[in-house]
Amino acid sequence: MILERLYDSDLAQASFLIGCPDTQRALVVDPRRDLEPYLALARAQGLTITDVAETHIHADFLSGARELALATGATFWHSAQGGETWRYQGLSELRARPLQDGQHIRLGCCALEAVHTPGHTPEHLSYLLIEHDHVLGVLTGDFLFVSTLGRPDLIDATGLGENSSRQAAEALYRSVHIARERFPHDVPLWPGHGAGSACGKAIGALPSTTLAIEWNTAPWATYLKRDDKEGFIEHILAGQPDSPTYFKRMKVENRDGFGLRDRSAEPARLHPHRIRQAIDQGVTFVDLRSRDDFQRAHLPQSLHLPLGAHLESWAGWALPWRQPLVLIASPGEDPAQAATRLLRVGHDAIVGWARFDELPDAHFTDQPYIEVDEALERWRQKDALFVDVRSSLEWRQGHIPDALHRPFTRLTTLCDTIPDDQDLIVYCGSGARAAAATSLLHAHGLTRAIVFEGSMQTWTERALPLEPPAQRPAAP
Repeated sequence: MILERLYDSDLAQASFLIGCPDTQRALVVDPRRDLEPYLALARAQGLTITDVAETHIHADFLSGARELALATGATFWHSAQGGETWRYQGLSELRARPLQDGQHIRLGCCALEAVHTPGHTPEHLSYLLIEHDHVLGVLTGDFLFVSTLGRPDLIDATGLGENSSRQAAEALYRSVHIARERFPHDVPLWPGHGAGSACGKAIGALPSTTLAIEWNTAPWATYLKRDDKEGFIEHILAGQPDSPTYFKRMKVENRDGFGLRDRSAEPARLHPHRIRQAIDQGVTFVDLRSRDDFQRAHLPQSLHLPLGAHLESWAGWALPWRQPLVLIASPGEDPAQAATRLLRVGHDAIVGWARFDELPDAHFTDQPYIEVDEALERWRQKDALFVDVRSSLEWRQGHIPDALHRPFTRLTTLCDTIPDDQDLIVYCGSGARAAAATSLLHAHGLTRAIVFEGSMQTWTERALPLEPPAQRPAAP
């Protein structure tokens, strides 16, 4: 068996290519939308992609399974479990095959056996990797991660269920028992996400684990060992990451299907007159440049989403859905790379791109910011509102007193709840999210927003007031 793991470090998402050397057939599980890595890998291994499968209906990225199946003529395997709300739709153009618990996808000497492991989602499947009747590993999708389990609260958070988190947690509890019965305890488990994903809390950074390791080390296992179902449910629902607002859109489009892109088209470099037209038409400009460059000068109402490690996540949080975009880059930056990464979260309506130094004469603006001394003085004077755009977990661990909490993950839906009659001092952990969030606030008309440069990092270094108060080391 050939097993290759392809990993997107921004979304902390893993997809897999499984191949049979005898038949030269390959199957891809949970592919993203940029298909070339899978096609190139199959060519390099002398394989033909004949099958595509999903573990579940994804929330954090727009799946490439349908596009890969169409591009290769492969069979698209999808879960038939979970009830009507969780049925895949819009499959008429595909050679689609539903999978029930215990059914197999056969490639030759290799096969995948579907195991229904609900909890994270009702339709979720894990896959036993089988070669010559021996289980060599398990693709656990978003059911079981390193050190934790898939979060069961997204059904409520995405609006596809109502008061369902407890039932999902109960299903997850049962799924762990199923896994202990059907997964060999000493073979590798390959999860669909790594550290940093919002699909689970405190996911470990290792690419794989085993059931034996998890049973002996994972916090959730303590409750299973003593048959404490209620304790398990309380543990698994507590402290989950914020659910970004775009997750609901992803769920619906991954379930129902979406307009597939022209893979031969690439964003064009725009001439100055076309850029002027886009400005006049109110097209959203996405500025990929560094924070320093953006602060010095940018187009008014452009969104600051730097071409760095978090582009996909932040784009999912901040960009308007299915709206035309123009990318602004610095010399040396690759807008084609940015366009590829934006595809993964559903943003493919890219009109074109331009270098910042090629923009036509326009009224540029800067991004105002303050540093810690001025921030402290304004906090003491109470003449500005501090806006915390960090996660709920970070907020609970300590925030500036009297601040307003508006997580960046949900900020697009919360702008109307922020007053516009005073200065807004926007802060995060170090200033990076604050700069991006401030650009979003400006685009929504909250033009009195100011970036707190250094943010909580400099505030805590100075041991300034926090709520709840910071824990001081005990005196010796």
